[in-house]
Amino acid sequence: LTANWHTLDIVPQEEAKMKKYLLPIAILFGTHHAQAAVINFDDIPLNVSGVLNVPDNYGGFIWPKNGNPLFFAIGNGPYQGVGNYGNSYGAPSGQIAVSNYGSPDVAVSRSNGGTFSFAGAYFSTWTSYDRLQSDSATMLTINGYNGSTLVGSTSIAFTAGGYQWVSANFANITSLAFSGSNSIVAPYQTRWLMDDFTYEAGSTQNTVPLPASSLLIGLGLAAMVATRRKTRLQRPE
Repeated sequence: LTANWHTLDIVPQEEAKMKKYLLPIAILFGTHHAQAAVINFDDIPLNVSGVLNVPDNYGGFIWPKNGNPLFFAIGNGPYQGVGNYGNSYGAPSGQIAVSNYGSPDVAVSRSNGGTFSFAGAYFSTWTSYDRLQSDSATMLTINGYNGSTLVGSTSIAFTAGGYQWVSANFANITSLAFSGSNSIVAPYQTRWLMDDFTYEAGSTQNTVPLPASSLLIGLGLAAMVATRRKTRLQRPE
């Protein structure tokens, strides 16, 4: 007796079922990447003096604002011109930058308690154009922390002449600390400015991390579909 063997394709219904299970997994793994965002402070409604404490939860961050240390927004108009110290060259983003208001150590963190990555920002010392004041910061150190663990650190030496971009590229941090200094006054008296705070949001404390087992399940299902597409069922005739 001679048997003839035929190959049968996997039935379309089974493949459709596999796609049904794979679609949520593809969405889960394919769309979790956040986009970089820029906080330029230009929509903060300043008071008549051209300043205002950075509001609570502005841009999704906690900005220190009670006493020292604090961050305050400062406009271009009232503080530009020879003899007016502060935001002399104007904010790179447009109309408003922020200053530490003479606080040596200023730290910011996410309002939701989660992590973020800090790409960098524009920084300037407190000047009247090319002239420094006694409290103008000549050095700024930026530290990124995850909890109490130092993730990264970078420093910038200020010169009068406007803003300069500082790249930090700190990933997966929970807080960002800024510390200014100069050789004339105590650190808590030094001033500097920041604009175009560029970051990428990460996870929150309330988010359950995706376990490695879920990734393995997803990869296993994908491999199963790929294999079954190529598999032919054989039977004697």
